[in-house]
Amino acid sequence: MPTRSQQRAHTDKVRLLGRVNTLTAETSKTTPSILKRDARTTGIQSYDTRTNSCSSSTLETDSNELKSHQSLKIITEVDETNIEDILNLSSISRLPTTFLTEIREDKIYETIYKEIQKKLPFEHVVQIPPVLKLTEQEPPSKQPITIDDDEVFDDDPSFANDVSSPTASDKPHSPSQDGYDTDIESESVISSSRDLTGRTQYRDACLQAKIIPCSYFLAHIQDREMILRYHQFSTEDVRAIAKALSSNICIERLFLDGNYLQQQASKYISDMMVTNDFITELSLADNRLGGGGESIAEICRMLTINRNLKKINLSGNRFNDMDATLLIDAFDHNRTLRELNLSHNCFGEECGKAWGTFISGNETLEIIDLSWNNIRGRSAVDIANGIKENVRLKRCNLEMNGFGPDGGKILADCIHQNGALEELNISSNRLNTQNAFSIAQAILVNDSLRVLKIGNNQINCDGALAIFLCVKANESNILGEVDFSETVVTQEALDTCEDIIKLKDGKFQYRTGKVTPRILQPNSISECYIKTDADYLKKLRTKAANAKAHFS
Repeated sequence: MPTRSQQRAHTDKVRLLGRVNTLTAETSKTTPSILKRDARTTGIQSYDTRTNSCSSSTLETDSNELKSHQSLKIITEVDETNIEDILNLSSISRLPTTFLTEIREDKIYETIYKEIQKKLPFEHVVQIPPVLKLTEQEPPSKQPITIDDDEVFDDDPSFANDVSSPTASDKPHSPSQDGYDTDIESESVISSSRDLTGRTQYRDACLQAKIIPCSYFLAHIQDREMILRYHQFSTEDVRAIAKALSSNICIERLFLDGNYLQQQASKYISDMMVTNDFITELSLADNRLGGGGESIAEICRMLTINRNLKKINLSGNRFNDMDATLLIDAFDHNRTLRELNLSHNCFGEECGKAWGTFISGNETLEIIDLSWNNIRGRSAVDIANGIKENVRLKRCNLEMNGFGPDGGKILADCIHQNGALEELNISSNRLNTQNAFSIAQAILVNDSLRVLKIGNNQINCDGALAIFLCVKANESNILGEVDFSETVVTQEALDTCEDIIKLKDGKFQYRTGKVTPRILQPNSISECYIKTDADYLKKLRTKAANAKAHFS
Protein backbone atom coordinates (compact mmCIF):
# COMPACT_ATOMS: atom_id res chain seq x y z
CA MET A 1 0.00 0.00 0.00
CA PRO A 2 1.19 3.53 -0.71
CA THR A 3 2.32 5.48 2.27
CA ARG A 4 0.46 8.57 3.55
CA SER A 5 3.09 10.89 2.19
CA GLN A 6 2.81 9.34 -1.26
CA GLN A 7 -0.97 9.69 -1.19
CA ARG A 8 -0.68 13.33 -0.15
CA ALA A 9 1.88 13.98 -2.89
CA HIS A 10 -0.46 12.43 -5.48
CA THR A 11 -3.32 14.66 -4.27
CA ASP A 12 -1.15 17.76 -4.42
CA LYS A 13 -0.06 16.80 -7.92
CA VAL A 14 -3.66 16.78 -9.06
CA ARG A 15 -4.28 20.18 -7.47
CA LEU A 16 -1.20 21.54 -9.14
CA LEU A 17 -2.56 20.90 -12.63
CA GLY A 18 -4.98 23.82 -12.42
CA ARG A 19 -2.29 26.15 -11.19
CA VAL A 20 0.09 25.05 -13.95
CA ASN A 21 -2.29 26.21 -16.67
CA THR A 22 -2.27 29.71 -15.24
CA LEU A 23 1.50 29.80 -15.01
CA THR A 24 1.77 28.57 -18.61
CA ALA A 25 -0.44 31.43 -19.86
CA GLU A 26 1.57 34.04 -17.97
CA THR A 27 4.88 32.59 -19.17
CA SER A 28 3.79 32.65 -22.81
CA LYS A 29 3.17 36.41 -22.62
CA THR A 30 6.66 37.15 -21.35
CA THR A 31 8.92 39.01 -23.77
CA PRO A 32 12.17 37.40 -24.95
CA SER A 33 14.24 39.92 -22.99
CA ILE A 34 12.45 39.06 -19.78
CA LEU A 35 12.91 35.35 -20.41
CA LYS A 36 16.64 35.86 -20.85
CA ARG A 37 16.82 37.90 -17.62
CA ASP A 38 14.94 35.22 -15.68
CA ALA A 39 17.19 32.56 -17.09
CA ARG A 40 20.29 34.45 -15.91
CA THR A 41 18.93 35.05 -12.36
CA THR A 42 17.80 31.46 -11.84
CA GLY A 43 20.83 29.77 -13.30
CA ILE A 44 19.15 28.49 -16.50
CA GLN A 45 21.82 28.40 -19.18
CA SER A 46 22.23 26.63 -22.51
CA TYR A 47 24.88 24.02 -23.13
CA ASP A 48 26.80 26.45 -25.35
CA THR A 49 26.90 29.08 -22.59
CA ARG A 50 28.09 26.54 -20.00
CA THR A 51 30.86 25.43 -22.36
CA ASN A 52 32.11 29.05 -22.78
CA SER A 53 31.90 29.87 -19.03
CA CYS A 54 34.39 27.45 -17.55
CA SER A 55 34.83 29.48 -14.34
CA SER A 56 31.21 29.29 -13.21
CA SER A 57 30.07 26.82 -10.62
CA THR A 58 27.08 25.83 -12.72
CA LEU A 59 29.34 24.68 -15.56
CA GLU A 60 31.38 22.53 -13.19
CA THR A 61 28.26 20.87 -11.90
CA ASP A 62 26.90 20.22 -15.38
CA SER A 63 30.28 18.81 -16.48
CA ASN A 64 30.22 16.35 -13.62
CA GLU A 65 26.72 15.33 -14.54
CA LEU A 66 27.75 14.83 -18.17
CA LYS A 67 30.61 12.63 -17.06
CA SER A 68 28.19 10.40 -15.18
CA HIS A 69 26.15 10.07 -18.39
CA GLN A 70 22.95 11.49 -16.90
CA SER A 71 20.57 12.99 -19.34
CA LEU A 72 19.34 16.30 -17.92
CA LYS A 73 16.37 18.18 -19.16
CA ILE A 74 15.87 21.94 -18.83
CA ILE A 75 12.27 22.78 -17.95
CA THR A 76 11.15 26.22 -19.07
CA GLU A 77 7.44 25.69 -18.53
CA VAL A 78 5.52 23.50 -16.14
CA ASP A 79 2.33 21.77 -17.22
CA GLU A 80 0.48 18.50 -16.67
CA THR A 81 2.86 16.62 -18.98
CA ASN A 82 6.01 17.16 -16.94
CA ILE A 83 4.82 16.91 -13.32
CA GLU A 84 6.62 13.57 -12.95
CA ASP A 85 9.81 15.11 -14.33
CA ILE A 86 9.58 17.93 -11.80
CA LEU A 87 9.35 15.47 -8.91
CA ASN A 88 12.33 13.52 -10.25
CA LEU A 89 14.56 16.56 -10.88
CA SER A 90 17.98 16.59 -9.27
CA SER A 91 18.36 20.42 -9.30
CA ILE A 92 15.83 23.15 -8.54
CA SER A 93 17.83 25.52 -10.72
CA ARG A 94 16.25 23.89 -13.79
CA LEU A 95 12.81 25.07 -12.80
CA PRO A 96 11.38 28.52 -13.67
CA THR A 97 11.74 31.08 -10.90
CA THR A 98 8.09 32.04 -11.15
CA PHE A 99 7.06 28.45 -10.53
CA LEU A 100 9.28 28.13 -7.46
CA THR A 101 7.90 31.35 -6.05
CA GLU A 102 4.31 30.26 -6.61
CA ILE A 103 4.62 26.85 -4.97
CA ARG A 104 6.50 28.34 -2.04
CA GLU A 105 3.88 31.03 -1.36
CA ASP A 106 0.87 28.76 -1.78
CA LYS A 107 0.35 26.34 1.10
CA ILE A 108 -1.50 23.94 -1.23
CA TYR A 109 1.77 23.01 -2.96
CA GLU A 110 3.88 23.01 0.17
CA THR A 111 4.06 19.19 0.20
CA ILE A 112 5.39 19.02 -3.37
CA TYR A 113 8.04 21.62 -2.55
CA LYS A 114 9.16 19.63 0.50
CA GLU A 115 9.32 16.42 -1.54
CA ILE A 116 11.55 18.13 -4.07
CA GLN A 117 13.85 19.39 -1.31
CA LYS A 118 14.11 15.93 0.28
CA LYS A 119 15.41 14.40 -2.95
CA LEU A 120 18.10 17.05 -3.43
CA PRO A 121 21.57 17.25 -1.86
CA PHE A 122 22.03 20.15 0.55
CA GLU A 123 24.47 21.97 -1.69
CA HIS A 124 21.99 22.09 -4.60
CA VAL A 125 19.22 23.82 -2.63
CA VAL A 126 18.71 27.31 -3.97
CA GLN A 127 18.14 29.91 -1.26
CA ILE A 128 15.08 31.92 -2.22
CA PRO A 129 14.66 35.29 -0.50
CA PRO A 130 12.10 35.05 2.29
CA VAL A 131 8.67 36.32 1.47
CA LEU A 132 6.82 38.35 4.07
CA LYS A 133 3.53 36.77 5.04
CA LEU A 134 0.94 39.15 6.42
CA THR A 135 -1.78 37.74 8.59
CA GLU A 136 -5.07 39.33 9.55
CA GLN A 137 -3.79 40.05 13.07
CA GLU A 138 -0.75 41.94 11.72
CA PRO A 139 -1.84 44.49 9.09
CA PRO A 140 0.87 45.87 6.79
CA SER A 141 2.57 49.08 7.82
CA LYS A 142 1.42 52.10 5.84
CA GLN A 143 4.22 54.42 6.81
CA PRO A 144 5.40 56.18 3.65
CA ILE A 145 9.10 56.49 2.81
CA THR A 146 10.00 59.94 1.60
CA ILE A 147 12.80 59.81 -0.95
CA ASP A 148 15.01 62.79 -1.52
CA ASP A 149 16.68 63.08 -4.90
CA ASP A 150 19.90 64.27 -3.28
CA GLU A 151 20.26 61.23 -1.02
CA VAL A 152 22.15 58.07 -2.03
CA PHE A 153 20.51 55.18 -0.28
CA ASP A 154 23.12 52.67 -1.42
CA ASP A 155 25.62 54.33 0.93
CA ASP A 156 23.19 54.73 3.82
CA PRO A 157 23.35 51.70 6.14
CA SER A 158 20.38 52.86 8.19
CA PHE A 159 18.16 52.83 5.11
CA ALA A 160 19.37 49.34 4.19
CA ASN A 161 18.57 48.11 7.67
CA ASP A 162 15.07 49.55 7.47
CA VAL A 163 14.44 47.76 4.17
CA SER A 164 15.90 44.42 5.20
CA SER A 165 14.32 44.36 8.65
CA PRO A 166 10.54 44.02 8.53
CA THR A 167 10.15 45.07 12.18
CA ALA A 168 12.33 48.19 12.06
CA SER A 169 9.34 50.51 11.81
CA ASP A 170 7.66 48.80 14.74
CA LYS A 171 10.48 49.55 17.18
CA PRO A 172 9.84 52.52 19.51
CA HIS A 173 11.74 55.68 18.70
CA SER A 174 14.52 56.52 21.10
CA PRO A 175 17.12 59.30 21.19
CA SER A 176 19.91 56.77 20.73
CA GLN A 177 18.55 55.78 17.29
CA ASP A 178 18.87 59.37 16.07
CA GLY A 179 22.33 59.78 17.52
CA TYR A 180 21.26 62.25 20.22
CA ASP A 181 23.19 62.22 23.45
CA THR A 182 21.22 64.92 25.33
CA ASP A 183 17.69 65.46 26.60
CA ILE A 184 17.20 68.89 25.02
CA GLU A 185 14.46 67.61 22.75
CA SER A 186 12.49 66.07 25.60
CA GLU A 187 12.73 69.29 27.60
CA SER A 188 11.33 71.32 24.72
CA VAL A 189 8.37 68.96 24.48
CA ILE A 190 7.65 69.30 28.18
CA SER A 191 7.87 73.08 28.16
CA SER A 192 5.60 73.41 25.14
CA SER A 193 2.94 71.16 26.64
CA ARG A 194 2.80 73.02 29.96
CA ASP A 195 -0.47 74.86 30.56
CA LEU A 196 0.41 78.40 31.67
CA THR A 197 -3.22 79.49 31.99
CA GLY A 198 -4.43 76.88 34.46
CA ARG A 199 -7.32 75.80 32.23
CA THR A 200 -6.38 72.12 32.41
CA GLN A 201 -5.95 72.19 36.18
CA TYR A 202 -9.33 73.89 36.56
CA ARG A 203 -11.16 71.28 34.49
CA ASP A 204 -9.45 68.43 36.31
CA ALA A 205 -10.35 69.96 39.68
CA CYS A 206 -13.98 70.42 38.63
CA LEU A 207 -14.12 66.84 37.38
CA GLN A 208 -12.65 65.55 40.60
CA ALA A 209 -15.07 67.57 42.74
CA LYS A 210 -18.02 66.79 40.42
CA ILE A 211 -18.93 70.44 39.93
CA ILE A 212 -19.85 72.38 36.81
CA PRO A 213 -16.99 74.57 35.50
CA CYS A 214 -17.64 78.31 35.32
CA SER A 215 -17.85 79.20 31.63
CA TYR A 216 -17.04 82.86 32.31
CA PHE A 217 -13.88 81.89 34.13
CA LEU A 218 -12.71 79.68 31.26
CA ALA A 219 -13.57 82.35 28.68
CA HIS A 220 -11.50 85.05 30.41
CA ILE A 221 -8.71 82.95 31.88
CA GLN A 222 -6.19 84.54 29.51
CA ASP A 223 -7.27 88.13 30.18
CA ARG A 224 -5.43 90.51 32.46
CA GLU A 225 -8.56 91.11 34.53
CA MET A 226 -10.79 88.43 36.05
CA ILE A 227 -14.09 89.72 37.46
CA LEU A 228 -15.98 87.11 39.50
CA ARG A 229 -18.25 89.31 41.59
CA TYR A 230 -21.34 87.81 43.25
CA HIS A 231 -21.13 84.37 41.64
CA GLN A 232 -22.15 82.61 44.86
CA PHE A 233 -19.25 80.18 44.65
CA SER A 234 -19.14 77.19 46.94
CA THR A 235 -16.00 76.12 48.75
CA GLU A 236 -15.24 73.55 46.03
CA ASP A 237 -15.70 76.20 43.34
CA VAL A 238 -13.19 78.44 45.08
CA ARG A 239 -10.80 75.52 45.47
CA ALA A 240 -10.87 74.77 41.73
CA ILE A 241 -10.40 78.45 40.84
CA ALA A 242 -7.51 78.81 43.26
CA LYS A 243 -5.83 75.70 41.85
CA ALA A 244 -6.06 77.08 38.33
CA LEU A 245 -4.81 80.55 39.28
CA SER A 246 -1.81 79.11 41.11
CA SER A 247 -0.15 78.46 37.74
CA ASN A 248 -1.77 81.26 35.72
CA ILE A 249 0.57 83.92 34.35
CA CYS A 250 -2.00 86.07 32.53
CA ILE A 251 -4.32 87.49 35.19
CA GLU A 252 -3.08 90.57 37.03
CA ARG A 253 -6.32 91.82 38.63
CA LEU A 254 -8.68 89.46 40.45
CA PHE A 255 -12.10 90.46 41.78
CA LEU A 256 -13.94 88.04 44.08
CA ASP A 257 -16.41 90.46 45.66
CA GLY A 258 -19.60 89.23 47.28
CA ASN A 259 -18.95 85.47 47.27
CA TYR A 260 -19.16 85.01 51.06
CA LEU A 261 -15.83 83.23 51.33
CA GLN A 262 -15.89 80.96 54.34
CA GLN A 263 -12.90 79.85 56.36
CA GLN A 264 -11.73 77.04 54.05
CA ALA A 265 -12.37 79.12 50.92
CA SER A 266 -10.32 81.99 52.28
CA LYS A 267 -7.49 79.53 52.94
CA TYR A 268 -7.55 78.42 49.29
CA ILE A 269 -7.34 82.04 48.14
CA SER A 270 -4.56 82.77 50.59
CA ASP A 271 -2.49 79.78 49.43
CA MET A 272 -3.03 80.76 45.81
CA MET A 273 -1.85 84.33 46.42
CA VAL A 274 1.28 83.04 48.11
CA THR A 275 2.07 80.87 45.07
CA ASN A 276 1.02 83.25 42.29
CA ASP A 277 3.60 85.86 41.31
CA PHE A 278 1.55 87.78 38.75
CA ILE A 279 -1.59 89.03 40.52
CA THR A 280 -0.97 92.60 41.71
CA GLU A 281 -4.53 93.64 42.53
CA LEU A 282 -6.95 91.63 44.69
CA SER A 283 -10.51 92.53 45.68
CA LEU A 284 -12.22 90.55 48.45
CA ALA A 285 -14.95 93.05 49.25
CA ASP A 286 -18.25 91.98 50.84
CA ASN A 287 -17.09 88.52 51.90
CA ARG A 288 -17.64 88.71 55.68
CA LEU A 289 -14.06 87.89 56.52
CA GLY A 290 -14.11 89.78 59.82
CA GLY A 291 -15.05 88.60 63.27
CA GLY A 292 -11.74 87.25 64.55
CA GLY A 293 -12.03 83.83 62.86
CA GLU A 294 -9.76 81.78 60.66
CA SER A 295 -10.59 83.86 57.60
CA ILE A 296 -8.92 87.02 58.87
CA ALA A 297 -5.93 84.95 60.03
CA GLU A 298 -5.47 83.50 56.53
CA ILE A 299 -5.72 86.93 54.90
CA CYS A 300 -3.14 88.32 57.30
CA ARG A 301 -0.82 85.38 56.63
CA MET A 302 -1.08 86.02 52.91
CA LEU A 303 -0.35 89.74 53.34
CA THR A 304 2.71 88.92 55.41
CA ILE A 305 4.21 86.50 52.85
CA ASN A 306 3.11 87.96 49.51
CA ARG A 307 5.62 90.26 47.84
CA ASN A 308 3.78 91.17 44.62
CA LEU A 309 0.45 92.58 45.75
CA LYS A 310 0.14 96.33 45.20
CA LYS A 311 -3.57 96.90 45.71
CA ILE A 312 -6.09 95.16 47.95
CA ASN A 313 -9.76 95.85 48.60
CA LEU A 314 -11.08 94.54 51.92
CA SER A 315 -14.16 96.72 52.18
CA GLY A 316 -17.46 95.45 53.53
CA ASN A 317 -16.02 92.55 55.55
CA ARG A 318 -17.24 93.61 59.01
CA PHE A 319 -13.76 94.10 60.42
CA ASN A 320 -13.85 95.42 63.98
CA ASP A 321 -11.33 96.85 66.42
CA MET A 322 -9.97 93.39 67.28
CA ASP A 323 -9.37 92.58 63.64
CA ALA A 324 -7.60 95.91 63.19
CA THR A 325 -4.70 94.73 65.34
CA LEU A 326 -4.12 91.66 63.15
CA LEU A 327 -4.42 93.65 59.93
CA ILE A 328 -2.05 96.38 61.04
CA ASP A 329 0.58 93.81 62.01
CA ALA A 330 0.29 92.20 58.55
CA PHE A 331 0.49 95.58 56.78
CA ASP A 332 3.64 96.43 58.72
CA HIS A 333 5.39 93.38 57.24
CA ASN A 334 4.24 94.14 53.70
CA ARG A 335 6.52 96.50 51.78
CA THR A 336 4.89 96.35 48.36
CA LEU A 337 1.31 97.46 49.06
CA ARG A 338 0.46 100.82 47.47
CA GLU A 339 -3.32 101.02 47.81
CA LEU A 340 -5.49 99.89 50.72
CA ASN A 341 -9.29 99.95 50.85
CA LEU A 342 -10.87 99.28 54.25
CA SER A 343 -14.13 101.14 53.75
CA HIS A 344 -17.55 99.98 54.97
CA ASN A 345 -16.19 98.15 58.01
CA CYS A 346 -16.69 98.54 61.75
CA PHE A 347 -13.50 100.24 62.95
CA GLY A 348 -14.35 102.39 65.96
CA GLU A 349 -12.79 104.34 68.79
CA GLU A 350 -10.54 101.56 70.14
CA CYS A 351 -8.28 101.15 67.13
CA GLY A 352 -7.60 104.81 66.26
CA LYS A 353 -4.24 104.96 67.98
CA ALA A 354 -2.99 101.81 66.23
CA TRP A 355 -4.13 103.14 62.86
CA GLY A 356 -2.55 106.52 63.50
CA THR A 357 0.80 104.94 64.37
CA PHE A 358 0.68 102.71 61.30
CA ILE A 359 -0.20 105.54 58.89
CA SER A 360 2.40 107.95 60.24
CA GLY A 361 5.27 105.45 59.91
CA ASN A 362 4.27 103.79 56.65
CA GLU A 363 6.50 104.64 53.69
CA THR A 364 4.87 102.57 50.94
CA LEU A 365 1.14 103.33 51.03
CA GLU A 366 -0.01 105.99 48.58
CA ILE A 367 -3.77 105.53 48.80
CA ILE A 368 -5.86 104.64 51.85
CA ASP A 369 -9.64 104.45 52.16
CA LEU A 370 -11.18 104.42 55.64
CA SER A 371 -14.57 105.77 54.64
CA TRP A 372 -17.86 104.54 56.09
CA ASN A 373 -16.48 103.38 59.43
CA ASN A 374 -17.18 104.42 63.02
CA ILE A 375 -14.07 106.55 63.54
CA ARG A 376 -14.85 109.37 65.94
CA GLY A 377 -13.62 111.19 69.04
CA ARG A 378 -10.09 110.44 70.13
CA SER A 379 -9.71 107.77 67.45
CA ALA A 380 -10.37 110.37 64.74
CA VAL A 381 -7.76 112.73 66.21
CA ASP A 382 -5.11 109.97 66.27
CA ILE A 383 -5.76 109.03 62.65
CA ALA A 384 -5.68 112.68 61.56
CA ASN A 385 -2.32 113.13 63.30
CA GLY A 386 -1.01 110.05 61.51
CA ILE A 387 -2.04 111.50 58.14
CA LYS A 388 -0.41 114.81 59.00
CA GLU A 389 2.94 113.15 59.70
CA ASN A 390 2.91 110.86 56.67
CA VAL A 391 5.14 111.96 53.81
CA ARG A 392 4.09 109.36 51.25
CA LEU A 393 0.30 109.39 51.22
CA LYS A 394 -1.29 110.96 48.14
CA ARG A 395 -4.97 110.09 48.44
CA CYS A 396 -6.98 109.74 51.63
CA ASN A 397 -10.71 109.03 51.93
CA LEU A 398 -12.26 109.64 55.35
CA GLU A 399 -15.85 110.13 54.21
CA MET A 400 -18.78 109.23 56.45
CA ASN A 401 -17.00 109.12 59.80
CA GLY A 402 -17.37 111.30 62.89
CA PHE A 403 -14.27 113.51 63.03
CA GLY A 404 -16.29 116.48 64.30
CA PRO A 405 -14.87 119.88 65.31
CA ASP A 406 -11.88 118.40 67.15
CA GLY A 407 -10.84 116.19 64.29
CA GLY A 408 -11.52 119.03 61.83
CA LYS A 409 -8.78 121.16 63.40
CA ILE A 410 -6.22 118.38 62.86
CA LEU A 411 -7.42 117.90 59.29
CA ALA A 412 -6.78 121.60 58.64
CA ASP A 413 -3.25 121.10 59.96
CA CYS A 414 -2.85 118.15 57.55
CA ILE A 415 -3.61 120.42 54.60
CA HIS A 416 -1.25 123.06 55.97
CA GLN A 417 1.75 120.79 56.69
CA ASN A 418 1.48 117.78 54.40
CA GLY A 419 3.19 118.49 51.11
CA ALA A 420 2.44 115.10 49.50
CA LEU A 421 -1.33 114.86 49.89
CA GLU A 422 -3.11 115.38 46.57
CA GLU A 423 -6.68 114.28 47.29
CA LEU A 424 -8.62 114.51 50.55
CA ASN A 425 -12.23 113.46 51.09
CA ILE A 426 -13.67 114.60 54.42
CA SER A 427 -17.34 114.73 53.44
CA SER A 428 -20.03 113.82 55.99
CA ASN A 429 -17.79 114.21 59.06
CA ARG A 430 -19.81 116.74 61.09
CA LEU A 431 -17.37 119.56 60.41
CA ASN A 432 -18.60 123.08 61.26
CA THR A 433 -18.05 126.55 59.86
CA GLN A 434 -15.05 127.22 62.10
CA ASN A 435 -13.37 124.13 60.67
CA ALA A 436 -14.08 125.52 57.19
CA PHE A 437 -12.31 128.79 58.07
CA SER A 438 -9.30 126.83 59.38
CA ILE A 439 -9.18 124.78 56.19
CA ALA A 440 -9.40 127.99 54.13
CA GLN A 441 -6.33 129.39 55.88
CA ALA A 442 -4.45 126.14 55.17
CA ILE A 443 -5.34 126.35 51.47
CA LEU A 444 -3.70 129.79 51.28
CA VAL A 445 -0.26 128.15 51.74
CA ASN A 446 -0.88 124.72 50.19
CA ASP A 447 0.59 123.94 46.79
CA SER A 448 0.04 120.16 46.49
CA LEU A 449 -3.68 119.52 47.02
CA ARG A 450 -5.60 118.87 43.81
CA VAL A 451 -8.99 117.59 45.01
CA LEU A 452 -10.92 118.60 48.15
CA LYS A 453 -14.26 116.99 48.96
CA ILE A 454 -15.90 118.60 51.96
CA GLY A 455 -19.61 118.38 51.18
CA ASN A 456 -22.50 117.34 53.41
CA ASN A 457 -21.04 118.91 56.54
CA GLN A 458 -22.47 121.43 58.97
CA ILE A 459 -20.88 124.37 57.19
CA ASN A 460 -22.86 127.48 56.27
CA CYS A 461 -22.49 129.57 53.13
CA ASP A 462 -19.79 131.82 54.65
CA GLY A 463 -17.54 128.83 55.34
CA ALA A 464 -17.89 127.71 51.73
CA LEU A 465 -17.25 131.27 50.50
CA ALA A 466 -14.08 131.51 52.62
CA ILE A 467 -12.64 128.36 51.02
CA PHE A 468 -13.45 129.53 47.48
CA LEU A 469 -11.88 132.94 48.14
CA CYS A 470 -8.67 131.28 49.39
CA VAL A 471 -8.51 129.08 46.30
CA LYS A 472 -8.74 132.20 44.19
CA ALA A 473 -6.24 134.18 46.30
CA ASN A 474 -3.50 131.49 46.34
CA GLU A 475 -1.56 131.92 43.13
CA SER A 476 0.51 128.76 43.60
CA ASN A 477 -2.27 126.30 44.45
CA ILE A 478 -3.14 123.59 41.96
CA LEU A 479 -6.64 122.76 43.21
CA GLY A 480 -8.72 121.51 40.32
CA GLU A 481 -11.84 120.33 42.16
CA VAL A 482 -13.75 121.46 45.25
CA ASP A 483 -16.88 119.54 46.23
CA PHE A 484 -19.39 121.30 48.50
CA SER A 485 -22.32 119.02 47.75
CA GLU A 486 -25.42 119.56 49.90
CA THR A 487 -24.04 122.90 51.15
CA VAL A 488 -26.12 126.05 50.64
CA VAL A 489 -24.07 128.85 49.09
CA THR A 490 -24.61 132.44 48.05
CA GLN A 491 -24.44 134.00 44.62
CA GLU A 492 -21.13 135.55 45.62
CA ALA A 493 -19.64 132.06 46.06
CA LEU A 494 -20.77 131.07 42.57
CA ASP A 495 -19.31 134.24 41.07
CA THR A 496 -16.01 133.50 42.81
CA CYS A 497 -15.99 129.98 41.35
CA GLU A 498 -16.53 131.38 37.85
CA ASP A 499 -13.58 133.71 38.34
CA ILE A 500 -11.42 130.76 39.39
CA ILE A 501 -12.38 128.89 36.23
CA LYS A 502 -11.22 131.82 34.13
CA LEU A 503 -7.99 132.17 36.06
CA LYS A 504 -7.20 128.46 35.69
CA ASP A 505 -8.10 128.33 31.99
CA GLY A 506 -11.10 126.10 32.62
CA LYS A 507 -9.17 123.56 34.72
CA PHE A 508 -11.41 123.86 37.76
CA GLN A 509 -14.59 122.08 38.83
CA TYR A 510 -16.92 122.78 41.76
CA ARG A 511 -20.11 121.39 43.22
CA THR A 512 -22.48 123.13 45.60
CA GLY A 513 -25.94 122.80 47.03
CA LYS A 514 -28.79 125.25 46.63
CA VAL A 515 -28.09 128.93 46.05
CA THR A 516 -29.61 131.70 48.21
CA PRO A 517 -28.96 135.43 47.85
CA ARG A 518 -29.11 136.07 51.58
CA ILE A 519 -26.63 135.17 54.27
CA LEU A 520 -28.07 132.46 56.48
CA GLN A 521 -28.69 133.52 60.06
CA PRO A 522 -26.47 131.64 62.57
CA ASN A 523 -28.22 129.12 64.79
CA SER A 524 -27.27 129.96 68.37
CA ILE A 525 -28.62 126.68 69.71
CA SER A 526 -26.37 124.35 67.68
CA GLU A 527 -22.70 124.17 68.54
CA CYS A 528 -21.86 123.46 64.93
CA TYR A 529 -23.07 126.88 63.75
CA ILE A 530 -21.09 129.90 64.93
CA LYS A 531 -21.27 133.54 64.07
CA THR A 532 -19.63 134.51 60.83
CA ASP A 533 -16.28 136.29 61.08
CA ALA A 534 -17.13 139.21 58.84
CA ASP A 535 -13.72 140.86 59.26
CA TYR A 536 -11.89 137.79 58.11
CA LEU A 537 -14.17 137.45 55.08
CA LYS A 538 -13.43 141.07 54.20
CA LYS A 539 -9.67 140.37 54.22
CA LEU A 540 -10.16 137.32 52.05
CA ARG A 541 -12.20 139.33 49.54
CA THR A 542 -9.37 141.85 49.31
CA LYS A 543 -6.76 139.14 48.72
CA ALA A 544 -8.92 137.51 46.08
CA ALA A 545 -9.39 140.84 44.31
CA ASN A 546 -5.64 141.47 44.31
CA ALA A 547 -5.03 138.00 42.97
CA LYS A 548 -7.46 138.69 40.21
CA ALA A 549 -5.71 141.93 39.34
CA HIS A 550 -2.39 140.11 39.46
CA PHE A 551 -3.54 137.32 37.11
CA SER A 552 -4.98 139.84 34.66
